[in-house]
Parts: sequence; C-alpha cells; structure tokens
Amino acid sequence: MIRLMRRSGTPLELEASQVLRIRKTDPRLDDGLGNTLINAGQTFFVQEEAAAVAAAVKAELPSLYRFTHRIGAPVWVNVHAAKGPMPLAPNHRVPGLGSALDIGGKRQYVRESPEEVRSAIAAAGGDVQPIPDEGLWVQGRETLREILGSLEAWDEELTTPE
Repeated sequence: MIRLMRRSGTPLELEASQVLRIRKTDPRLDDGLGNTLINAGQTFFVQEEAAAVAAAVKAELPSLYRFTHRIGAPVWVNVHAAKGPMPLAPNHRVPGLGSALDIGGKRQYVRESPEEVRSAIAAAGGDVQPIPDEGLWVQGRETLREILGSLEAWDEELTTPE
C-alpha cells in the first residue's frame, strides 16, 4: 500500500497493483491540482513529485516502466496492463514521437521506438503486438479509428512541448 497526500491535505492510500499511469501535472490540464497525476481506475492528484511517486509504486509494482511523454516529460506506465506497440496514424507521425501503447482503454503516445515499447511490454507479460508497419492499410485504419472516435488518447490536449 502506497501512502500519499492529496492536494487538499487528506491522505491517500493506493494499492500499487491498481496503478496504470503516472505523470507530472501540467498547468495546461491540471493547474493547481497537485504535483502528480495518477491513473488507477480513477484519477488522483497528489502533492508528492512524480518521480517519488513512481519510485514508491515501482517498489511494489515492478512492471512500472518509464517512457517519455510526447511533451518530453516522463510518463510511467504499468506495462503488464498495456497492449502494444500500436500503430501511429499519419497525424501522429511527428518528429520526436516514436510509438504508442494502449493502457486503461486509451492510447498513450511516447517518444520511444516501437521496438522499445514491445520489449518493455513483453518483459512484463503484457499484451505484445507485432511491430507496426507503415503501410497504407495500417495508416488508414488508425485514421478511421480516430475519425469515428473509437480511439481516445491520454492527454490529447498536450500536443506541444513546454
């Protein structure tokens, strides 16, 4: 059990095995909500710094893996609960963005390569997918999923570096 402090000053006890994702808060989305966002069935904001929260969770959840968010900050993901690597639609093929994975019903875009995403998920016993190709069929399918709204991304609003 991880013990943290909510922004309000009330304690939060969190079961590490429930954690899907951890990231530093960003003023564009989370202004004044605390220092760290934790997705674990629901969203929690806590006062502790993201790296400290991730270290505490990783001590009890070895499958917590540090990736690099598309804005350049670390994002820790429970790769045992992840599926990937996932293909990038053409509008997500931008410099600095290397791959994606699905976690908690949403897509997490990261800077790491599809091979690194696949390796991390495989090592933790997650849902390993083949390395995506860049064929027209794959790109078209991902674009269609975005248009139809069946693909929701974590932190979609954070499209530019700070």
